[in-house]
Amino acid sequence: MHKKSLIFFLGVIFFTLANAQEQKEVLLSIDKSPVYTSEFKRVYLKNIDLVKDDSKKDIDEYLNLFINYKLKLKESKTLGLDKKDAYLKELKGYREQLAKGYLTDTQTSEALIKEAYDRSQERINASHILVTIKPNASAKDTAVAYQKISEARSKILNGESFESVAKMYSQDPSVTKNEGNLGWFSVFRMVYPFENAAYKTKVGELSEPFRTQFGYHIVKVNKREKKLGEVSVAHIMVAINDTRTTEQAEERIKEINQQLKQGASFSSLAKQYSDDPSTAIDGGKIKRFGQGALNSDTFEKAAFNLQNKDQLSAPLKTRYGWHIIKLIEKYPNKTFKEQKEKLTSQVKKDSRSKLVTTSFINSLKEKYSVRRNEEALKYFKERIPNSILKEVWEIPKDDKQLKKELFRLKKEVFTYENFAEFIKKEQSRARNYTDVSLFVEDAYNQFESATLLSYYEIHLEEDNQDFANIIAEYRDGLLLFDLMESKVWNTSKTDAIGLQKFYESNKNKYSQNETYKILKASSSKQEAIDKVRELLEKQKSIAQIKKEVNIEDTVLVIFSEDELVKGESKFPKGFSAEKGNILTSKEENYITLIMVKEILPSRIKTFEEVRGEVINDFQGYIETKWLSELKTKYKVEINKKTLNKVKKELSK
Repeated sequence: MHKKSLIFFLGVIFFTLANAQEQKEVLLSIDKSPVYTSEFKRVYLKNIDLVKDDSKKDIDEYLNLFINYKLKLKESKTLGLDKKDAYLKELKGYREQLAKGYLTDTQTSEALIKEAYDRSQERINASHILVTIKPNASAKDTAVAYQKISEARSKILNGESFESVAKMYSQDPSVTKNEGNLGWFSVFRMVYPFENAAYKTKVGELSEPFRTQFGYHIVKVNKREKKLGEVSVAHIMVAINDTRTTEQAEERIKEINQQLKQGASFSSLAKQYSDDPSTAIDGGKIKRFGQGALNSDTFEKAAFNLQNKDQLSAPLKTRYGWHIIKLIEKYPNKTFKEQKEKLTSQVKKDSRSKLVTTSFINSLKEKYSVRRNEEALKYFKERIPNSILKEVWEIPKDDKQLKKELFRLKKEVFTYENFAEFIKKEQSRARNYTDVSLFVEDAYNQFESATLLSYYEIHLEEDNQDFANIIAEYRDGLLLFDLMESKVWNTSKTDAIGLQKFYESNKNKYSQNETYKILKASSSKQEAIDKVRELLEKQKSIAQIKKEVNIEDTVLVIFSEDELVKGESKFPKGFSAEKGNILTSKEENYITLIMVKEILPSRIKTFEEVRGEVINDFQGYIETKWLSELKTKYKVEINKKTLNKVKKELSK
């Protein structure tokens, strides 16, 4: 395990956040600093299942590890490691990254991801009527647009055809060609409010008026159907063009179809005769697609109607020409699990992500009891002139009203003046508005949201215990990493004399038991193994044996060499530690021959052979010695009575 990862793992095992005001019962103290019973209990109960070594589950043993951890933290702060610029910079970066995951409404986000998946399983054919209006339009213009879309809806409900009303009212430029019909679409193909209205409207029915960034709409759902996944096909196309009539193209496709029925290669015919140059070169293969991906419903329908691999369609006509389609493979709709990562990314980029932000802001308003300040809004709407829509606005001087409270978050007060400064900074956006009141409303909502998010992020440790725990774990883990690096790891690397001396003092620990070098030969053919044994007994070389039993490219026997160490390796049944001894074993129909080639006597391994192991042991030695020094430097006092009480509680 990487050293830094190890430190953070230990941090997870031993850390918890202690609140001195709430937790009165002291289990122990380190240099007069109290460690509370509740802290140790939470750590033990939270992490005991992670400890694999049963001895570490013993409360006394676990307490000793816990004390060692606390001693190291005490020393790191005494040395001022928590004040180093590099440490503070890394902690700040990690905090900012971690905080992003807490500044969102995860429940709403999950619901939108699931909703997107469910909608992705269907596609809708719908028509719409649009009355355009700018997003920041005045109340008067908004009312006029709403009246117009409502009038169009009434006419349709009263029996007039959707198409005729669309031509009369819709301001979508495409209406002259499509009479309002948008064709087929699925999730993420339309702006979210439009998608929402379409998926919530039943087939044949008309939606209520709704607004998007483009204006007011009504939508009529013509059809809806389950999506059929994706399909991969190849095709041969005979184009209808200036040099070939429809009849001539039909005649050619029939000739090609006859060739296919006689067993001609589809790929070869596509390369020779298909008029689709982008696919002909690859035997007619088209990139895998789903419904709605191509500009031909006729072609798509024929492709999805094919059921069996290599099945051919009858010749069919599209606006491009005549085709024969061959099915390569069908792909079912992907599961939610398979799609979730992609959908999560799409939801974040889509306008629906605003719902997540809005939901989270509303939860913060509830948390901090923030209410909309109507009095303040009235003040700014009355004081800010229309000229702000075109010119620079300055905050009025000596206006005592600006000192009034706008809202407060716990003990921190935000004033009218804070909002005025925000308006001044953002006033360039006012030029997008025709009404000062609308600009003030939007500016207020943005200021309120930005202030809530900023305050919550700054005070995350106070307001979110989970975040506080993770940050503290990282903070302490980072400190321990720096401390261990300077006191243990670097010492073991730079103290070459000490390392060598440690090896010399502990040589016996690095011994290797008697070792047997063996040859293994395995095969499913008994006669082949018998042949190997015969050749070995004749003292033939391995190269000669391989040549005789594995003729040309036929490998009947697999050969390998290995080492078995006495007291460490698992020995085959019947193994005899004698040079030249041959043993065969059989498992099901597989036979393995083992021959002892050489016996190496037990010995002390050289320093270079065990350098890594020695460094690891030397680090443990340095750490143990250093911890003894820390226990002398910082007095550890354990409340025995409290400890006994804790043992009883944890043993239940």
